[in-house]
Amino acid sequence: MMMSHTSIGGVLLRRAIKSTKHAHQHRRHLITHISPTTSLLRSDISDNEVYLLGTAHISQASNEEVVDLIQLVQPKYVFVELDANRAAQLRSSAASKNNMADSFNTLFKGIGKGLPPNIMQQLPPQMNNILPMLQNAPQMMSRMGWLGSQGGEMKAALEEAERIGATCVYGDVDFEVTMRDLRLAMMGMAANPMNLMQMIGNAPSPPKELAELTGIMLSGGNPTQIIEAVKTREQAKQMTKYVSEALPPLYDVMITKRDVHMAKMLRKHCSEGKVVAVVGAGHVEGIEREWEALDNPS
Repeated sequence: MMMSHTSIGGVLLRRAIKSTKHAHQHRRHLITHISPTTSLLRSDISDNEVYLLGTAHISQASNEEVVDLIQLVQPKYVFVELDANRAAQLRSSAASKNNMADSFNTLFKGIGKGLPPNIMQQLPPQMNNILPMLQNAPQMMSRMGWLGSQGGEMKAALEEAERIGATCVYGDVDFEVTMRDLRLAMMGMAANPMNLMQMIGNAPSPPKELAELTGIMLSGGNPTQIIEAVKTREQAKQMTKYVSEALPPLYDVMITKRDVHMAKMLRKHCSEGKVVAVVGAGHVEGIEREWEALDNPS
């Protein structure tokens, strides 16, 4: 994609970046929200500017935003929510039989199936909605940008980085480590079903968009329109907040630990010059929070 064919989103982003540069010539803010999907991260202890783009892995618009942003910023580094092994798979276009989404699907499909009948009879009514949601969680999280799946926007980022000569940084936690931690978390929940029941019973009602998305996916429908609606910063914040309250152990593994890791990787491996960081929308808020914490250690 050439600059003459920049998407509408790219045109708006260019204006926002230009406005941000003028507004902050004399003051460096740690975090500036420059569009519904993009933040500019700066630091008082490192000489870099990180354009953090939150994507949805099913979204063609996200692919275009990635290319537009890299062409516009011309970064020294392109940071992606991949580990080195998954990046190699994506570069080679190899069939990923054991990729993250497939592995999570296998793991989550077993939720609830091993519970004894007497325990199943004691489950609160909301579990009738929660169990299908959990069993389909990997597919939903992948499409919403909560799993580092083999998304088209990540491949677009790698290809565009290579085209302009930028260095690629693979910033995600190693997939095998995430899977190990997730298995341990799920085994802990399965070992205490009554505690799981209490956890679910205390959870708030899911956001309307998440309930709609679950229904569409269970019925085999096309969730693209809702995906586009929930990939903005505020909608992603509501969705991740619900997961953190409904299933804290899974949220810690899937979101928190990876947010902390990616923020540290940005500091360590992209410490100077301009950076475009491409991550799932569900990770943006956490990375911003950890970025600020690294500048202001308690």
